Amino acid sequence: MSDSMIADQTHLFLNRIKERRFDEESLRILELSLVAMNVKSFSETRSRLGDFMRSESAAIFGEFTGESIVAKLSVLEFFARAFALIGDIESCLAMRYEALNLRELKSPSCLWLRVSHSEWTNFAVQSMENGFPSIAGKASENALLSLKRDILIEPKSEEFSEILDAAEKVRRLRDSAASLTSSHSVQAQGAEYLRSKELRIRSRQTHHTKNPSCTGSNLFRKGIKKRNQRMLEDLRSIQMIPDLEPNSRCV
Repeated sequence: MSDSMIADQTHLFLNRIKERRFDEESLRILELSLVAMNVKSFSETRSRLGDFMRSESAAIFGEFTGESIVAKLSVLEFFARAFALIGDIESCLAMRYEALNLRELKSPSCLWLRVSHSEWTNFAVQSMENGFPSIAGKASENALLSLKRDILIEPKSEEFSEILDAAEKVRRLRDSAASLTSSHSVQAQGAEYLRSKELRIRSRQTHHTKNPSCTGSNLFRKGIKKRNQRMLEDLRSIQMIPDLEPNSRCV
C-alpha cells in the first residue's frame, strides 16, 4: 500500500469517528492502514490517532447522556479495541475499566449488568501483566467488594470455601499491585524494562542476520499483527456487554 493510500485510509477512519460510525468496518480500516505503515509512519500516526481518539471519546461520552446503557457500552468497547490496535494499552484498559464501572453502577436496577468477581479479577490480572499496577489495584478492590457481596448473599452455600479462596488470591494480587506502585518498585520496573528492551534488540539483530531477506518494515508489520491479535484476544476474554435479558430497558 502506497503512502498516499495509507493516508487516505487513516483519513477515512478519522472521518468515520467524526460521523460517529463505531462499527467493525471502521476498525478494519484502522487496522489495514496501521499494518501497511513503516516504523516511522506508525510512530507518528499512532501519536496523532491516540490524541484524536482520547479527545473524541471524551466529547462523545458527553453526548451520550441520554443513550441506553447498551449503546454506551458498545462505544466503550469500540474505543477499547481501537486503542488496542494502535498499541495504546493504557487507554484501552481505561475504556475497559469504565465499561465495567458503568455496568456496576447500573446493576442495582438491572441485575444482568452486574460484574462478577471473576471479571474484575481477570481484568486486574491483565492490567498487571501489561504493566499497569495502579489500574490492577482498583480492579482488585472491586473484585473483593464483589466477593464480599457474594458471601453476604449466600453465607452457607457450598461455594463458600471457594469464595474465601478466591478472596485470598485477590488480596495477594491487590497487595502486589500496591507494592509495584511504590517508588522503589517503579524504579525496579524501569530497570527491568531496559533489560528486556536490550534483549529484544539483540534478538531482532540475531533474527535479522539469519534472515537477510526480511526488511525492518516487514518485521515491524508482522509484529503489529501479532500484537493486535494478542490484545484483541485479551479483549474478548472480558465481556464488556453481557448477554441481554429479554425486555431489558436499562438507560
